[in-house]
Amino acid sequence: MTDQRERAQTDLDETPARDHALAIGLAALNAIPVAGGTIATLISEYVPRQKQVRLVCFVEDLGERLRAQQERVDQDFVRTEEFQVLFEDALDRVQQRKNEDKFEYWARLIIGVVGKERPPRADRDRFVDTLDRLRLSHLRLLHVVATTTTGKPGMYMGGVSETLTWKMPDTPIEEIRRDWDDLARDNVLQSYPSGMMTAEGAGNLTVRVAPYGQQFIRLLQLEKPQP
Repeated sequence: MTDQRERAQTDLDETPARDHALAIGLAALNAIPVAGGTIATLISEYVPRQKQVRLVCFVEDLGERLRAQQERVDQDFVRTEEFQVLFEDALDRVQQRKNEDKFEYWARLIIGVVGKERPPRADRDRFVDTLDRLRLSHLRLLHVVATTTTGKPGMYMGGVSETLTWKMPDTPIEEIRRDWDDLARDNVLQSYPSGMMTAEGAGNLTVRVAPYGQQFIRLLQLEKPQP
């Protein structure tokens, strides 16, 4: 997906098609009653034109998710100044190059905060800051933690590291530990557990999520299968 976006970015930079792609994406957003039109207007009026090209994939992803989850959206909240301030804050982060690989997560965050069961205002602002700080490797680890309830087959005793290396065989445990520590500093995960424990204790990673992290996981739908 990243390679495809890089190639798409090169093509967009070299041809006028970038304007057409963005226009099509914004038009699709505008076609979604109330929420879509409001968000499209915010993007058009708030984001400098030279940075809008970076948002093509984000706009497309956001439009698809908004259309699929229209029933969950609080249409009145979308019209408020509170939402506009939060959305502009999120757009500031989305425009940064470091966030290009996280467009789908930013789209999930926007959909989550406009939902009828959205988190409290103080946490909504914190979620934006947290997602901005995290790298893709943090989000992948968090998905593993949020979806792992048992250890590898045949394990009777062991440690959390054994479960993590089983679930993430291509990532050195040292890198996993550093990412875990970062998530713990953001109060998303509990401190890294050490020592030997039962298979259940070592295998059920979901109990290692902090209360704030549980909200963050639900908002970004990290407990669900990832593409």
